[in-house]
Parts: sequence; structure tokens; C-alpha cells
Amino acid sequence: MESLDKENKPLTGGEQKIEEYANRIKNGESKDSIFQDLPESFKSGIEDKLANLAEEKTEQGISEIPPQYQGLNSETLDFIWTFPEYIGQEKTKELKEKKARVLAALREKESSEITKTERHQADQKEIEELREQLGIVKPVEGTEIREGEATAPKPEEPPTLSVEERKKIHGWTASYELAKIAKQQGVDLSKISREDYANFAIQNSLAIDDDQLRVAPWQRMGTSVEEIVLTNRERKSEIKEDSEKAFAKFCYEIRQKAGQEDRFLSENIRVRQGTKDSNSWLFFGINNGTGGKSNETYKSYVSVKDLNTLTPERFTQFMTALRDANYNGDIKIFQDLSEQGVRLNDQIVMHGGSQADAELALHVAENFFGADIDQKSVGKDEVIDGEPKSYSQILAQKIAEAVNPSKG
Repeated sequence: MESLDKENKPLTGGEQKIEEYANRIKNGESKDSIFQDLPESFKSGIEDKLANLAEEKTEQGISEIPPQYQGLNSETLDFIWTFPEYIGQEKTKELKEKKARVLAALREKESSEITKTERHQADQKEIEELREQLGIVKPVEGTEIREGEATAPKPEEPPTLSVEERKKIHGWTASYELAKIAKQQGVDLSKISREDYANFAIQNSLAIDDDQLRVAPWQRMGTSVEEIVLTNRERKSEIKEDSEKAFAKFCYEIRQKAGQEDRFLSENIRVRQGTKDSNSWLFFGINNGTGGKSNETYKSYVSVKDLNTLTPERFTQFMTALRDANYNGDIKIFQDLSEQGVRLNDQIVMHGGSQADAELALHVAENFFGADIDQKSVGKDEVIDGEPKSYSQILAQKIAEAVNPSKG
């Protein structure tokens, strides 16, 4: 009751002024100019108010984290929170802005907690130094293990779930369980095709979804989000700085080209206009392109073993090879080498004007990239019940229906 009365109690003149000054600083006015000639009590009150406003903003941002991602740190959340580009540009933009807002708030909170921890550690260090100066013995916190004594055994990885328990989970949780089963059976999920991965999930009653089907094959063997994030960090470190810079320059130039009237890179190879509005992909048309919208879009995919070999020059040469092979269709490639490229299963996607074009594109890719190819596949996007579905979504639906027929 007392706190409620305090909330409803009108602000004093001084408190109102402190709130006004804090809001002015928050809105961009110079703190130094406002603090000039103010008494220390006012300055202290304004600092406290600014801290409260910052904390409220941070908590508001954190409250937008989707329930399934609650409790993750900013690095893990940034990695795991993905959404497909094909759901529409406006919705994609909205989700990306929300994600950026949430990550900024979470990083602000983590930074604040790190500062508090560092301050606590500094205080503890001063206490220890003071103890040494005064000759005070440090309190014993526990018993040390003597030489020769056995240490507690490391806990074993928990056994896999029963079939009925598996059917109740989905998405990333299901993928971690599937990875455990694969390791027990000696199956390397990173070496099999997307279709075989889907079938392995069905065989083991685990409803992975299209997020897991779209990501790079190495992620399939992760038994936890922490393991995947750590591996991702290691793989990003393998990208050479020169490769990163060259690809970033290429991306910038292509996006600039997309806004020009002449978008041709060479004969019958042109930058698609939509590239200038995309934050994820670079789009190109080759020869006659896809020939317009259709209820079915045949496409093929490839990824490479070493992203450092996927230079702008090599990708451009590949488009030339497609053109010279009389391929009619579109092609797209990611915009960020170390962020998108490392995570994707379908690093290069060819949308054929027909099924024959999609198959031709894959054949050209096999010859062009040779042993450098990591994954390859042919699929089809469809409009089902009036809603466009990607090939990965269609596979995910097939898995869901097979694992839980009544819920599919």
C-alpha cells in the first residue's frame, strides 16, 4: 500500500524539474549544458533518473524476445533467431527491426551486468589486499582434493528420449535429439543430402522444421545451441580477411548496380532490381530468366566446402558458364560471407525457368565447382492452398505429417 501511495503521489517541483532535465538529455540535448550551474543534488537526481529510463528501455526491448528464446545470451539469440526471406519484404523488415531492437537491449543489459561484475571483482581484490596488509587469514571455503584422491566422475550425456517423448518436441529441440541419435548410430548428418536428413528425422519420429533444413549441414550434428554457436564462431574465424573484404566490396557494387537503369554485368547476365531492397541476397537473371510468376518454381542448390574459394570472380565465372550452357533462369547468392555464408545449406540457389533448367543448372555447377561442392539438391517451390511454400517448408510439412499424422 505504501509503494502504491508513493506511485500516486504528485511530483514535487524539484522532482518535476529533474524529470524534465532527464528527458531533455534523453532527447539529445547536451548534458554538459544542462548540468552547468546546477547543484550536486540535482545532478545526482538527474543521473539516477537517466539510469532508470535506460533500464526501462532495456527491459521493454527484452520483453519482445520470443518465448522459445527466453534466457539466451545475445550471441546465441542472434544466431538461433532466424526467419526466411520469402515471407515478404515488409514482414521481413519488421522482424529484422524487432530483432535488432531486442539484441541492442539485451547487449545493453549484458554490458551493465559485466560492469557490475568487474566492480565487484575490483572490490574483492581491494579486500584481499587489505587482508594481506593486516595479516588476516583468508577464510576456508572448502576442502581441497588431496593428491591421489578420486574426483567425481563427469556426468554422462542423458539417454535419448522414448519415441512418444520425441513426438512431443519439434524444431531445434528435436534437431538436438536427432544429433544424439545420429552420434550413437555413427551417422554423420553433415554428409547426407537434405532429403536424406528429412527421412532420418521421420525414421526417428523427430519433427525438425524448415529452419533446420535450411541451415548449413555442419549444424545438424550439434546436440545443443551452445555447441552450434561455438562451432559457428570457429568457422567464422576460418574466413580470411581478404575474402571478407572482397565479397563485401562485390556486394556493395552489385547493390549499387541494382539501382541503375543499365543493370547488365555482361551479355545476358543482369542484376535483378529487387537486389537494392534486399538485405540478404543478391539476385541475377540469366538469358531469358524465369519467365515470370508461376505456381511452381523449380530450383537447385549448391554449397561449397571452403567459402574462401567462393570469390566474386569465381561466382561471376559460374554465371557465365550457366549463360553459355543456355540456362534460362535466375540465380541468387548471400550478401554476407562470414555471417550468412557459414550458416547456409543453400549458398547458391538457381531458380530455373523450367524443371529442365534447374537440373541443367545443377549439372553445370557440378562440372564447374567439382570436388569443392559440399551439398547439392534439386527442389520445387509451390503455391499450396493459395499460400506460397518453399521447398524446405514443404519438406518440413512432410516430416510433421509423418511424425504426428493427426497434427500434420
